[in-house]
Amino acid sequence: MEKSNYANSGGREGKGMNYVQLRTFDNYIEANIVLAMLQSAHINCHLKDEHTVTIDPLLSPAIGGMKLMVHHAHAERAWSLMDEAEAQYLKNFACPVCHAHALKAISVHKQYKCRLGALASMLLNGQAVEVKKMYQCEACGYDFKELPR
Repeated sequence: MEKSNYANSGGREGKGMNYVQLRTFDNYIEANIVLAMLQSAHINCHLKDEHTVTIDPLLSPAIGGMKLMVHHAHAERAWSLMDEAEAQYLKNFACPVCHAHALKAISVHKQYKCRLGALASMLLNGQAVEVKKMYQCEACGYDFKELPR
C-alpha cells in the first residue's frame, strides 16, 4: 500500500468526473476494506485496475497495483478518514519493547546507489524508489517491520 500525490486521472470513462489517485494496493482484500469504508461515508470512489491485478497478480508491478480513485471534491475527507482509521487500528497493538499502545505507521524510502538497482526495482516493482511501511512506537522510538501479534 502506498500513498500517492494528487494526480488528475482525467475522469472515469464516460462519466465526465475528475478523480484523483489517493493510494495504491497490491492486496485486493485491504483495497476493498478501504473502499467499503469510504463508500459507507458517502465518498465517491472506485478501484482502478482491481480486476486486472486480482486475475493476474504478476501484472501488479507493471501497472502500479490497484489504484484507489476518489472524486476530487471528496479527496481531503477521504485522506482524513483513512488516517483516522489507521490510527484507531494501531491502538489495538502494544509495542513489543515498552508495551505502550502508542504505535504509528511510517514510510521508509529506499534510494538506490546505482542506476542498475533502480532499473531492477522499476522492472520488478513498477517504481524506481521502493517505499516500505514500517511501524514506530512513539513512547520509546522502537522501529519494526510487522505489527506484534
